[in-house]
Amino acid sequence: MTREIAPYPSPAGGRPMDIEHELVVDAPVERVFAEFATAEGLASWWTLTSSIEPRLGGRTTFDFGAPYHWAGVIRAFDPPFAIEWEMTETDPMPDWRGTRVGALLTREGERTRVHFHHRGWASATQHARVSSFCWAMYLRLLARHCVTGEVVAYERRNELV
Repeated sequence: MTREIAPYPSPAGGRPMDIEHELVVDAPVERVFAEFATAEGLASWWTLTSSIEPRLGGRTTFDFGAPYHWAGVIRAFDPPFAIEWEMTETDPMPDWRGTRVGALLTREGERTRVHFHHRGWASATQHARVSSFCWAMYLRLLARHCVTGEVVAYERRNELV
């Protein structure tokens, strides 16, 4: 079965940009999905803390320390193969508001192919391009956590990015 998340229309005002990354993680799809769909998973590679209601329409919070207390709503949820959330509160980074972050996961034996996206940027700003780089580095931490169980302390993550 092929899974898809529908393209998200970019807001008017400039050339739209979508961030896409693909990687293979040496871990089962259920483990990789948990990295995106649980508070513990997200905190192991991306956020300082988070909360998530793992269901379609569920609320999410993403805490990166003051003043970055963000929120979102789950717009796609198909365990353990797809998740996407729309960023609804992103101050002080308003260009993230309305964008959609998600992953499509494909089982490849005992491994998982991750097709990650952050769609709906209004334009290819410097911040969008830097965010693309940061996502690639954070996804490396996700893969590392899935394979080794290592959690890089939140305060050190940017040293590795």
